Amino acid sequence: MTPGRASRASQQASPVETMDDSESHSLRGAIDAGALHDFRSEFERLEPLASGSLDDPVSPSELRLQLDDGIGEATTATITVRWSVQEDYNVHYSDDTDRNLRWDVHPHEYAAPDGDGHYHPPPNASNDDGDVEASCIRVTELVLVARAVHQLWQAGYDSGTTDPLNDATNPP
Repeated sequence: MTPGRASRASQQASPVETMDDSESHSLRGAIDAGALHDFRSEFERLEPLASGSLDDPVSPSELRLQLDDGIGEATTATITVRWSVQEDYNVHYSDDTDRNLRWDVHPHEYAAPDGDGHYHPPPNASNDDGDVEASCIRVTELVLVARAVHQLWQAGYDSGTTDPLNDATNPP
């Protein structure tokens, strides 16, 4: 956490909403607007194909990173980020081929994995207990998570497949 971040986060926090009604879990705490700004800055610095925007400039609930190209046959993609003041997050990749996947850190009710970090695989970011697996992202600092997501997205982009998107050893 950067100096002064707690006061900025508490001033700009938004209520947390679940991504969809089938979720068995949600982020703890309010959305951290400062974290969304920091994630956007780091990702845009790393990726010239990305441009980020907040859903609400005053009280955002999510950051949307638009990508001018996608993985494989996808021609566009979006990475949607929600980050809470409790350091929980959802990072959701979707593209114009209707492919979805998500890296999450927050409490969950799945049988596995142990711990809060987990991955919802493509093609539909399944919430089925048997589909959810441990996330390869083990870092927790916001800038490092942004770098890890970029590294994994880049690996998928370079290979043309989503196969490497949770197949790294503790990126970045």
